[in-house]
Amino acid sequence: HVSMGFSNRLGGLSPAPFQGLNMSTSRGDAEENVAANRQLFLNEFGIGESQLAEPLQVSRDGIEIVHAPGKYANRDALITVNPGVYLRVLTADCSPILVWSLEQPLVAAVHSGWQGSELDILGQTLEMMHNELGAEYNSLCLAIGPGLTQDNFELGPEFKEKFSSEYLQPAIDSDRFMFNNNAYLRDTALQLGIPSDQIEILPFCSYRDSELFFSHRRDGGTTGRMMSVIGINK
Repeated sequence: HVSMGFSNRLGGLSPAPFQGLNMSTSRGDAEENVAANRQLFLNEFGIGESQLAEPLQVSRDGIEIVHAPGKYANRDALITVNPGVYLRVLTADCSPILVWSLEQPLVAAVHSGWQGSELDILGQTLEMMHNELGAEYNSLCLAIGPGLTQDNFELGPEFKEKFSSEYLQPAIDSDRFMFNNNAYLRDTALQLGIPSDQIEILPFCSYRDSELFFSHRRDGGTTGRMMSVIGINK
């Protein structure tokens, strides 16, 4: 049995500008606030922070199959087959993707903003689950959590070299583009053979839904982080 969830900013102990349930100290919130906030969320899973496997995200395409909790440097995606090891990613506009198998104990957590998507971190993670751990693509399920929707994901003119035009809507009165990262991630999974009814994109936007989520773009960089967690229960 797999447990998973995406946090929001409601509740929690952190003061402004991290108002609410902030999961990261990276922008200056106090460690004791973040530790208490994390435990409030992890109580939903019946676990403690010592059971987390944490990629120390750098917005690249480092992926690792892990067998124990701990911190994993230069990684933006983790995979495990071990019960009791809960994978987490932190986000505040990038998309968190949680992956699980219907046929075997196997889960993954992926952090993919435009950098990760350009490097195909999700596709590489799914391929690793298939090639190294034997997962059939049609057995995998994905939940794409709260990140930027296309309406709020503006990128520069150079992005027409990085992504197919179907994911780039020209911005009004400028040479910039609005990027549909969630559609890009969904299509990455579809192209590998994951059934469309096993892919869910949550109907939220980190930028638009300001009362629910932190947003690096909206809040000018000084903001909190949400945590997305998945694990195989013991």
